[in-house]
Amino acid sequence: MQIRKLQTKDASLFKQLRLQALKQVPEAFAASYEEEVRETIDFFESKLSNGEVFYGLFKKDDQLVGIISLSRSKLLKMQHKAAIGSVFIAEEARGQGLGKKLFIYVMEEAQAQGIEQLQLVVAAHNKKAKQLYESIGFQVYGFEKRALKINEKYVDEEYMMKIL
Repeated sequence: MQIRKLQTKDASLFKQLRLQALKQVPEAFAASYEEEVRETIDFFESKLSNGEVFYGLFKKDDQLVGIISLSRSKLLKMQHKAAIGSVFIAEEARGQGLGKKLFIYVMEEAQAQGIEQLQLVVAAHNKKAKQLYESIGFQVYGFEKRALKINEKYVDEEYMMKIL
């Protein structure tokens, strides 16, 4: 297993895994499969080069099985914190502790960049994800009822944070 920052050369692998994530767990993302499936490779290249940093977990050099993003504010008063998002582990790679490894890697990267606090949003009903986040020190600090609406069904979200 290798974890590294994704680059524009990884755009086709990123697109494939991201679309898989959006299709399999639509309630875990604000973006939708229907929106992004129509996008060209240029769209995914720009996502990998626009300031939000994506990290990838590779099973082999050409097999991307996990993604996570780290986004730091450009505002001076908010640069002590960053948001984690777009977390996804492919089904065939789940249950092996890889999500935790990916999170620990990103937390270490954040600390090395001087980030003091991490925040994330999780679907309130996603017990496995919340269990993982709590096991590495994230705590709930907020709740949003009906945060997402997918096909006339609402998804509540919890806001979590961790001081590094």
